[in-house]
Amino acid sequence: MTLARAIRARGAGVSISFLRGGPTPHDRSSLASEGITLIDAPRANRHDVVVVDLPDPNEVTSSLSAGERLVVLDDREAFKGRAAIVVQPSLGWWAGPGRADRVLAGYEWAPIGPAWRQVVDDAGIDHSGPPRVLVCFGGSDPDAVTARLGATLAADPRWSTTVVVGHDYAGLRPSSVDLVQDPTDLPARVAGADVVVVGAGTMKFEVAAIGRPALLLAVADDQLPVGPPFAATGAARWLGDGRTIDPEAVRRAVAALLDDGPAREAMATTARRVVDGNGADRLAAEIVALVPPMARL
Repeated sequence: MTLARAIRARGAGVSISFLRGGPTPHDRSSLASEGITLIDAPRANRHDVVVVDLPDPNEVTSSLSAGERLVVLDDREAFKGRAAIVVQPSLGWWAGPGRADRVLAGYEWAPIGPAWRQVVDDAGIDHSGPPRVLVCFGGSDPDAVTARLGATLAADPRWSTTVVVGHDYAGLRPSSVDLVQDPTDLPARVAGADVVVVGAGTMKFEVAAIGRPALLLAVADDQLPVGPPFAATGAARWLGDGRTIDPEAVRRAVAALLDDGPAREAMATTARRVVDGNGADRLAAEIVALVPPMARL
């Protein structure tokens, strides 16, 4: 949705199809007001450019019509076909089995939504009281990392813990955990946290863009190879596989980072340099350039 909005802002008509799941009612209303069409069947009509962002992009890329240009976001390096552009935002290279006319690789291509870019760290945020820890492992969390690690962190009286889950979350809800589902003010909540414990997927880019110290954990297999390189930049610390790690190890890591103010400050500065928040605009410019001039609005 972030990329669709950036493309629409450049004057191209945009439609979105969700192969699985879908937007929240708030997002659906917002997209409609911005002139972005939601369609049920992705291949019902021909498009000048087709952008695919799926765990397995090969599910739909074989059904292109003549003249359609393909752009694939492929951080899992699974794409087997031929594309005009392949985007790999999680590594500095792309080594998938397919072919691309151009490869856009690196953290500068990570698409960050405008709500994140508008958050200014520490602007009007009250940091009095105990330190604040925010935990978020994405939407559905099928391996129950949220409940296991969130409960352990919430039990520590040295800080206040908020656990955020997506609108598709159907896991355990421990009574001891302050669990918030799909908050519309997530960027502000992250900006107000002293440490963020997050999965090594897309959200690590959003946290970095607003300069928050982060501890990264894999909550899916594809996050295992991309978490350590990102942490190696100094923008975060890598803790390992969240599905198997000892919760006490995570609690110790949170305590250590909260006790090290200079490390948090250095991490925040580095994170903003590594992810400047302009990736969606860069991608939109490249994608719109593939659209014939007469097809633009």
